[in-house]
Amino acid sequence: MGSVRCGTASCTAIATRSLGPTSASGAWSSVTLHGLGFKRSRGITVISDYRFANRRDGFALFTRYGHTLITSRLYLTTNGGTHWRAVELAHRQFIDAAFTTHSLVGLAGKCSAHGGAQACTSYELMRLPLVTGRPQVNPLLTTNLPYPFLEQPSLAAQGSTVVVVTNPTGPRTAYPLMFESQGGVPPFVKSVRKSLVAVTACGLAIRRPAIWAMCPGGMNISELHAPSLTGRFTQFWDPSGTIGDAFAPVNAVDAYRIVVNPRENGSTLQLTTDAGAHFHTVAAITSPEFSLGATSISFVSLRTGFLATEQFVKGHFHPLLWRTTDGGTTWTRVFPPA
Repeated sequence: MGSVRCGTASCTAIATRSLGPTSASGAWSSVTLHGLGFKRSRGITVISDYRFANRRDGFALFTRYGHTLITSRLYLTTNGGTHWRAVELAHRQFIDAAFTTHSLVGLAGKCSAHGGAQACTSYELMRLPLVTGRPQVNPLLTTNLPYPFLEQPSLAAQGSTVVVVTNPTGPRTAYPLMFESQGGVPPFVKSVRKSLVAVTACGLAIRRPAIWAMCPGGMNISELHAPSLTGRFTQFWDPSGTIGDAFAPVNAVDAYRIVVNPRENGSTLQLTTDAGAHFHTVAAITSPEFSLGATSISFVSLRTGFLATEQFVKGHFHPLLWRTTDGGTTWTRVFPPA
């Protein structure tokens, strides 16, 4: 990851981040995206999200936080990060994206600044087939909602199932809604999900046949689980009293979490194999490199996963990426190379 120096207080340069795939040997290559296409203005540009469906297909969502406006740009790669192309959708604000079996599905909205916040009045799903690369846009109708959204919805997908969850801000009668679609095309099946009430829209992870929900509740994020897309959500973890709540579902019933104990100088990696009913400690993470706790974890299987941390050196934070192939018992640093 890199940054640019600013010679004046009114900085118009845009920092770019390098993304690169790694082989099994841990060798990393990088490619830098130049000219992200944002209008020059005061603000900061960050990678707000990135995911890979496989070794070749991935996306990166760049978000620019300006003085009064938030804008986003979506980039797609189909050759493992060697080349990236911008996905254009005129006059829309990119919000979230996810992969289905053969497509990238992006959530966009008609949004504008409203009272210092980003207010969106309607949303659309953009389906981008990875073979043709030609986007198809389908409206996600929200005319029957009791109050305009002041919080952005979130998107999840697996296989051919696409789910969007909203959390409207307004009267108490405005409950979160979930829209389900096959392939990101109409019809969208709407259901009221009162248990997904949160400060902002819950982040979802579909792990067939179940669905996991990570719901911001202020300082912490509560974790919920439903046995199916239409099943009842049950809260299984409220990380109050801890600092940090990194969580990574693996499948319908297995998930990892990292608990940072503020009374002890260290963290523990825990695993559930019964959808959150019980957790057991897999390993203690007490290495000095992990002293600040994990910023995120991601597991592609019960044995293989990644852990992102930050190290404070000489007054600056430096990102570190670790990999495990034995379910968290041991970790190897893969970035920066040892």
